[in-house]
Amino acid sequence: MDLLSCNFICSILTDLLCYLIRIELRDEWRLENRKAFANIWSDMVYGISLFLLMYFNQSKVAMLKFTGYKLLNNISDSGKAFLIILVSDILLGYHSESGWHSLVEVILEHYGLEADQAAITFFVCLVPVALDVYKYLPRLSPSVGKTILPVLTVVEN
Repeated sequence: MDLLSCNFICSILTDLLCYLIRIELRDEWRLENRKAFANIWSDMVYGISLFLLMYFNQSKVAMLKFTGYKLLNNISDSGKAFLIILVSDILLGYHSESGWHSLVEVILEHYGLEADQAAITFFVCLVPVALDVYKYLPRLSPSVGKTILPVLTVVEN
């Protein structure tokens, strides 16, 4: 076998390998698109089903709301303040930036969208500020405001 035929065979094998890799990548891309499309449809069906169930079973929804109100009203004011601090710390706290990043990335990947890090950082910088719970918290309940006010002064200093 001469050198020209060896180069020709290597060229054909390289082209074949590249073709197989392209086919595999195309199939993976199609599978990801199908999953994202299925996620969109399943979320729409879930939302419509939930709406219809809530619309046609308003008495049960009212009972569920009443139970929730009873549970929340049975919690003391300091317990409510603790829950509000806990939720706001999870969403707006010092250590939550990675949590926000993870949440946004999971949602974007669920719908098959590309996660742009600059857009995610911009979102993480804006949303916690927009959810400024502490600004309107004292208006919610005077006792919660009295409990939260010392916490805010410690955090600000």
